[in-house]
Amino acid sequence: MLRSETGLLAVSIALVEFVHGALLFVLLPTILTQRFGWPMGTTGAAVSTYFFAEVALKLVAGWMVDRIGTRKMLLYGFWLYFAAFVALLTSRGTLQVFITLAVMGAAASPLWPAALTRVTKGAGPAVGGILGRVFSMWFLGGGAGIGLATLISRAAHPISLGVFVIPLLAAALLGLRLPKVETETPLARVSPGQLVPSVVRALAGLATSLVPQIIAAGVLIPIIVPYLEFVRGLDERELFLLLILGPGSALLLMERAGHIGDRFGRQRTYSLGLGSVALLLLLLPFCHQLWQLILDFIGIGVAYAFVLPAWNSIMLRLLPDEVRGAGLGVAMTIEGMGGVIGPLVGGALWQWTNPSSPFYLSGGLLLIAAGTSARWRSDLVEG
Repeated sequence: MLRSETGLLAVSIALVEFVHGALLFVLLPTILTQRFGWPMGTTGAAVSTYFFAEVALKLVAGWMVDRIGTRKMLLYGFWLYFAAFVALLTSRGTLQVFITLAVMGAAASPLWPAALTRVTKGAGPAVGGILGRVFSMWFLGGGAGIGLATLISRAAHPISLGVFVIPLLAAALLGLRLPKVETETPLARVSPGQLVPSVVRALAGLATSLVPQIIAAGVLIPIIVPYLEFVRGLDERELFLLLILGPGSALLLMERAGHIGDRFGRQRTYSLGLGSVALLLLLLPFCHQLWQLILDFIGIGVAYAFVLPAWNSIMLRLLPDEVRGAGLGVAMTIEGMGGVIGPLVGGALWQWTNPSSPFYLSGGLLLIAAGTSARWRSDLVEG
């Protein structure tokens, strides 16, 4: 029962990630800059709007996960995301695009806290392996969405976006099949104002790595596909190849990497993996041939397969068990600030300096994050 429920949830979230990856990494940067004529700075602001709305509501959404249950919050998120995306298809003006992206961000806010709370309940010390298996499915969805969006990104708007209504509707319908369980009774009676200080104290030791890590990730969101397409001159098939190989490498290794982190130490696994990602990002602007880009993207995917399960295992260990959904909401609010700040910085660096600058900034920040994580107290993050 648990395995089938976990699989159902993983597929549902993967379908949303399918659209999320396609929209934010490929379709929005391409459509807004190439067809609407928006400068990269405005495009970055549009992407930031999505993340700002998601971050602004993440704390309350996580708190509500514990108050009314994971199933209800997942269903609210799935159906609102679907409705907002349909509204985006009819958006023509700048204000309409920004509003619909904000609503989509709001709809996404409860999905990760609810999903992670549900799949890790009672996981024990093997949580890294479980997270690796679940993240593999979610990565498959995101990678497939990016790949398909790359192939159809030159199709006439809104046809290219309309294709993605189907997976969102499927996710919402699959969510209806999630069973009600005993843990769906309200648990959290702590107000958000009381909760925030306790979670911040729990995560304070990770802050020196967390802050540069989240900004570094956000910097690349609006510029990675335009960089490969306009600066490196890749066509749709070459873009598809690269954007599949990176997530695909992570997908193939993530479950095994999660088990390795459980066995050999999550702190060590996280630090080495993040440092490897940083170095590969710094090298990416020097990759002028397709085969060099392929090797670099595969390397990033392999390294990130070790980072993601280890990081989430560490974070879950530090959060209060009785209010895990709310705790994840607080933690993801902090993490999500990178999605707000990063795209603004990435778009501005492209527009005001040169297209390679975001990679140097992102790689440098990740090196700082990797170095500081090596100094964490092992008794706090292991076990």
